[in-house]
Amino acid sequence: MLNGITRYFKGIWYALIGQAQRQSNRHTHNLKAVRAAYEVLIRVKQEDVQNYKQVIGQTIALIEQKKNALRGVTNEIDKLEQMKTGAIDKAKNTAAELQKTGLSAEEIEQHPDYVRHITSYNDYHSTLEEKNARIDELKQDIGRAQEDIETHKLQITSLHRDLDKIKTEQSDAASDMIAAREQKEISDTLSGISKNDISTDLTKIQEEIRQKEAEGVNEQSETDGDKKPK
Repeated sequence: MLNGITRYFKGIWYALIGQAQRQSNRHTHNLKAVRAAYEVLIRVKQEDVQNYKQVIGQTIALIEQKKNALRGVTNEIDKLEQMKTGAIDKAKNTAAELQKTGLSAEEIEQHPDYVRHITSYNDYHSTLEEKNARIDELKQDIGRAQEDIETHKLQITSLHRDLDKIKTEQSDAASDMIAAREQKEISDTLSGISKNDISTDLTKIQEEIRQKEAEGVNEQSETDGDKKPK
């Protein structure tokens, strides 16, 4: 009789354990899904950081190219300035020599030697204006690129903060889910062992025990009756 009662309670206990394990498996699956989602987000943020670093590297290389171009144009301007000065000096000297020959100002201005030097001077002057404009453009490009680098650095700093926050949230979320899972398992286990159910089960078991005891008494009485002399 006691073995039957023991098996009865073991059956209830194993059923509750099986339910808890199934719930634990579901929570474990959900926990893995949450962790995986955070890992994807972390990986995306890390890729963004690497992309910004790559852009910064490319921008730095571009700045160096612009600086090299700026140095080259500056050297060209220095040479053009010298050539421009030389051309105007030659024009002045030619005009002075032609004036000594008795030519008028109008004739000097139309003289081929003077015209050639003046034309060279004007060409150098126009080229210098273009080169100076190019220098301004290069300086602006370098300035914008440097500003972009600073902006990208701020973005990287912000991404690192986001990464730290996401990693913290991932840890907190995992901890919360584990705690919630354990709390739910406790609640579910307790709900499966309600006082009313236990009381009902005990009542049934006690009734079965009384019936068995009554049957045992009856059997004993019959046995004693058979033993009396007739």
